[in-house]
Amino acid sequence: MPARPQTAAAYRADIDGLRALAVIAVVFYHAQPSLAPGGFVGVDVFFVISGYLITRLLDREILEGRFSLVHFYERRVRRILPALFAMLAVTAVVSALLLIPSDFRAFGRNAVGAALFVSNFFLWMQGSYFEGAEARPLLHTWSLAIEEQFYLFFPLVLAGLRREWPTRVVPVVAGLAAFSCVAGALVLSHSPTAAFYLPQYRIWELLCGSLLALGAVPAWPNATVRELGAASGICMILAATFGFSEGMPFPGFAALLPCLGAALIIHAGSSGQTRVGRLLAAKPMVAVGLISYSVYLWHWPLIVFFIYYNIDNPTLLQSLGLIALSFVLGALSWRYVERPFRQSPPRSSRTEIRMFTAAVGSIAAVFALGSVIYLARGFPQRFPEKVRVLSAYAGSQNALADECSSTGLQLMRSSPCTIGNPASASVFLWGDSHAGALYGALQEISRSGPSTIYGATPRCPPLLGIGTNAECIAGNQQRLDYVLGHPEISTVILAARWSLYSRGRATRYGPAETNADLPVLEDSNGTPYPQFTAQAREGLRRGLYDLVHTLLAAGKHVVIMYPVPEMGYDIPSTMARLAAEGRMPNAFAIPERGFLHRQRFSIPLLDGLGNHPNLKRVYPDRTLCPSDRCLGFVDGTPLYFDSHHLSIPGSKRLEPALKSALRDHP
Repeated sequence: MPARPQTAAAYRADIDGLRALAVIAVVFYHAQPSLAPGGFVGVDVFFVISGYLITRLLDREILEGRFSLVHFYERRVRRILPALFAMLAVTAVVSALLLIPSDFRAFGRNAVGAALFVSNFFLWMQGSYFEGAEARPLLHTWSLAIEEQFYLFFPLVLAGLRREWPTRVVPVVAGLAAFSCVAGALVLSHSPTAAFYLPQYRIWELLCGSLLALGAVPAWPNATVRELGAASGICMILAATFGFSEGMPFPGFAALLPCLGAALIIHAGSSGQTRVGRLLAAKPMVAVGLISYSVYLWHWPLIVFFIYYNIDNPTLLQSLGLIALSFVLGALSWRYVERPFRQSPPRSSRTEIRMFTAAVGSIAAVFALGSVIYLARGFPQRFPEKVRVLSAYAGSQNALADECSSTGLQLMRSSPCTIGNPASASVFLWGDSHAGALYGALQEISRSGPSTIYGATPRCPPLLGIGTNAECIAGNQQRLDYVLGHPEISTVILAARWSLYSRGRATRYGPAETNADLPVLEDSNGTPYPQFTAQAREGLRRGLYDLVHTLLAAGKHVVIMYPVPEMGYDIPSTMARLAAEGRMPNAFAIPERGFLHRQRFSIPLLDGLGNHPNLKRVYPDRTLCPSDRCLGFVDGTPLYFDSHHLSIPGSKRLEPALKSALRDHP
């Protein structure tokens, strides 16, 4: 017999309470991560709820022979679009007043993605979820995009299965869920951003709810089992909310904990009340659950705009104020935007046409507005010249850096990537993007000294037999063969963002890290090292030491660049924002102790190479950190083109030290 949906679609107050729990976790996490370190799992709980409710509704209509794709999408339009476009409109106005040109241009692009419900793809192409999040007020729309992509294909899949393969609905849906879950866990190790944003790796979370609605799990036999299941479910969600953190690989199999927790609560309440269900069905929880969609929409732009203006993250008291304001805005949005549109007039073809016309018009308007903002490069004329100049330092780098990340282009005869004259190149620059950021200093040196062959590839540290992927490992072997095969190359400069591979990414003030979207070291057999473990650090040490010893044994001179201080702030953006607000300081710096804390593994790692006549060291912090403060901006000039890559002026400050190290070598 085909699996049947679980009972009629009666209203369930406990599910609204579960929504409240999810949105509270998300808002608290975004406003002040210390309050709910794993609060991001609230989105996963939302996914399970959505999958359950939508499938329950669809399956009942399909089985009763009254399913209409047009009517389904008309309900989705009423439910999703009015509040979304109200938020987009207000956010666009505030962004136009507040965001500097580069950030406003990015807003235009992301507005297009949000309007077309493809923002998850746009954000995936832009990179990490966490880096630069404080300048992206539409970042949170990625989850709405995944839900809408699910709504786009799943009704057709379910209707087709019920018609053509009615006895196999549950196995097919379960198979899709299992495939998505396993695929997401596998891709997480080498492409965390894809695992986070792409629907094929997150769709299993919605399908968990779908399986419940399809009756895949038998009803529990008695109240004791239901109570145990619901209690286990709430414990699993709370364990994830307070036990997870942004520093862990996610989603992958880790997302099973909150998803199964939500599923247990939903299933327990489908055949009777439980204590957990009654708690969730309490009026305050239901009230929050009803406004949860609007709260989710408004909370993130509110937090982003506050941080953007304030520069620093909010204090605890400020965070609590932002949380309260998020719920106030959510309640107003629900009362005056959501609810009026959801109170559907009598169904007719005329009302459906009107609704779809309004939806298409709104999407087109946002698409046009976002495109204009993007093509106009964020309307830089909104700001005075000083702001535009500071913002432009985001491009203060090697113009060929992206093109020259290719090993083949780097090593070709008379390469356009070479810094200076290829005919007189006797120095080889080797490392990741932090090596590439030395371009300004090496360009100055090449004017009267040796030229440098450029061998910098982002996220590929200079190691032997170990790297972030097979291409990185192979590229490093090619570089070694090239250096050893060219006796005119007498000196090799090794530089990297060493802390990225040993500790993660720096955020505010340096000590805080996250491993979201970070490269994972692996050996030449493709075996990954678990991030930030003793095994991974030993792999990093061995790969670096083997390379240095090989170069020294071949008679090459090696210059080791020690870590560059990482600001935790996007310096050009920060200084441009301060200038726009009339708060421009003469200098901008962070405490040196934060730099030293972050490099507490990297510095001993490099020190451990020992002494050798042909081994020299350059210490950027001796130049960039006078008087126990590490400078990010001085004399009107940003020393970084983001939060951790030296700008050309910043790099030039290292020229004397680097030139001295090269002069000591033949």
